[in-house]
Amino acid sequence: MKQKQLKKDFILSLMAFASLGLVFTSCSDNENNDSEKVTDVQYPVAFELPLNVTDPSLKSATVTLTNIETKKQLSTTQFTMVNNQYVDTLSVEAGTYNIDIKGEISYALDDTTTVTQAVKATRENVTINQQTVTKTDPLALNVWNAQEGLVISEIFFTGTQTPEGKSYPNDQYFKIANNSDSTLYLDGVAFMESDFMTITKYDYTPDIMDKAMTIDAIYLFPGSGHDYPIKPGEEKVVALSAIDHKEKNPQSIDLSKADFEIYDESNVPSRLDTQNPDVPDMVNWYDYSNSYFVLHNRGFKAYAIARPTVDKETFLKDYQYQYSYVMNLPTGSRDVSRNGYKFPNSWIIDAVNLSIADRFAWIVTSPSLDAGWTHCGAVDQDKNRFGKAVVRKKSGNKWVDTNNSTNDFEADAVPSLFK
Repeated sequence: MKQKQLKKDFILSLMAFASLGLVFTSCSDNENNDSEKVTDVQYPVAFELPLNVTDPSLKSATVTLTNIETKKQLSTTQFTMVNNQYVDTLSVEAGTYNIDIKGEISYALDDTTTVTQAVKATRENVTINQQTVTKTDPLALNVWNAQEGLVISEIFFTGTQTPEGKSYPNDQYFKIANNSDSTLYLDGVAFMESDFMTITKYDYTPDIMDKAMTIDAIYLFPGSGHDYPIKPGEEKVVALSAIDHKEKNPQSIDLSKADFEIYDESNVPSRLDTQNPDVPDMVNWYDYSNSYFVLHNRGFKAYAIARPTVDKETFLKDYQYQYSYVMNLPTGSRDVSRNGYKFPNSWIIDAVNLSIADRFAWIVTSPSLDAGWTHCGAVDQDKNRFGKAVVRKKSGNKWVDTNNSTNDFEADAVPSLFK
């Protein structure tokens, strides 16, 4: 019995020792795990409103931090104003993050008009740990447009000549291209013509060119949001008249299969527009003509594409622009007052100034939109301009876009639809 008891006690002792060893091992593992735990960092997120707009006010903003390794995201929408900065603090795991901010602001376009505009900012590969928390700099928000990536890729404004040598402007067209890497939508994108001309410079009062483009025509692509996709690298043709122009002018082209057309209901019986029922019409918000709209066939205007953030009724009511200037004539000077429409620069996606060397006076958009100009023809009324276009250059599979039409476009180019 005694030997059995001793054997039993020995086995129990071994089990107790083994159990104690497990406890020690477990404790040791826990201590290692605790030391390797990622400590949360109280990271202050801060941003500033754009400096290039007047009296900005934040309407909403969302800041998202994305961990590059784990793809885990954290967001915040609640901010406190501290020393002209919007600040919030997020509890995040130490690591490397991409920081994105998207929001909306309102700002004063001038003394009478307030504009609502999207804003964003991005900062990539931000190291967040206890040592970097005190070194964070605020992000500066910038205005942006959801259709960034669209460009005007071609403008055929000169028209052609008939075999008899007469001007035929009805075959004008322009192209819009997707210069981004993702599918965009043309729905609601506007095409506009400047009111001011690049060959005549006046001191317009009030001067709002650094804030808005003065326009005399605006047409929008139809659709409710996702009806008219445009794929990366794709172009869409907008015809002034979507018919086979070779039937009227054998030296012209067939535009009956254009993607869109500009159709106007004319008030002049002798100048009625044509309409192709198989081609979607652009939506006319406003144009100066009582008959139908045409591009300036000598190239004295600027053209732009944009994304309005208001509807037609609001635009026509709230974005009127009354301006005046002094016109100097050989017989003396006289004061001139006119009405137009002001279109905020922050809504504009792309702009192209056209002119001609022997008449060029100035650019009629803010240089931030277009710092140069392009042309067809060497002198005013150059008959060699007919049948030529301005075509955006390409670098690889991308269109060149430096916001300078002198650099970005091939002047006096063969129109792509004539090749």
